[in-house]
Amino acid sequence: MQMEDKIIHYTSDELIRVSVAVTRTITQKARTCHNLSPVASAALGRAMTGAVLLAGDYKNHEGVSLKFNGDGPLGAVHADCFDSHYVRGYVDHPQLDIPLKANGKLDVSGAVGQHGQLSVTRFTPEKMTYTSQAELVSGEIAEDLAYYLLTSEQVPSTISLGVLVARDYSIAASGGFLVQALPGARDEDLARVEANITCIGPITSYLSGHPDGEELAGIILSGMHYKELYRQPLSWRCTCSRDRIKNVLMSLRPADKEELLNDPQVEMTCQYCGARYVISHDELVALFEQKET
Repeated sequence: MQMEDKIIHYTSDELIRVSVAVTRTITQKARTCHNLSPVASAALGRAMTGAVLLAGDYKNHEGVSLKFNGDGPLGAVHADCFDSHYVRGYVDHPQLDIPLKANGKLDVSGAVGQHGQLSVTRFTPEKMTYTSQAELVSGEIAEDLAYYLLTSEQVPSTISLGVLVARDYSIAASGGFLVQALPGARDEDLARVEANITCIGPITSYLSGHPDGEELAGIILSGMHYKELYRQPLSWRCTCSRDRIKNVLMSLRPADKEELLNDPQVEMTCQYCGARYVISHDELVALFEQKET
């Protein structure tokens, strides 16, 4: 039975907040959409899961855009979560193939690069609230997000992200969790949570054996009284459309528009989902005349 992708939010009486995300289907969709190599699947799956976890302000339908711009051969990794539960993403070089690490694991850090910048944009349906940056510290995605949350948003966090790629390159497991202390949390409770987290082991190993992720919060908050606040399904969705493409064309400089009119048609492909849009010359003429009026 296929498990539904989802995010679940919890809080404890000890003022600790936990969010758990299961993203196997979303990561599989990205893999097939972009024909991702295993290491590209792992990097993008982690980044999309991270975006889901950071877009946790479900009351305001907050969105988050992440861009990991490292110095590795994978190029930039882009991941968006909007309306708190729709996800999309892409990488610059989706077919990248590099050697495994010495322990036989996919070398996400080597693919992303250990130097560069993480950009995080938070927005609501009404407006972009802010964009901030932090330096990459490892290229492992989870560590870079934790460093960002600490340095840019002053929120100490524990974040675990993982993607398990099967031998046939399909996605066997994908997901993660985010743990944050609310104001007033006691050091001894935080120490207990840290000890509990060590019992989970690698997140990919856990999710491959427990694909619904339902017991993760119970392990993390073991010995504490907690409750589920909210859950909702997650799904892959792109915001591109023919109208959006036309709006991009209408915003071009006059010189660029004149150059496009020399071609019989304009073809544009969405980087996030691969959708191809063709605008004929006659449509283009009508579009630019509409803008002028």
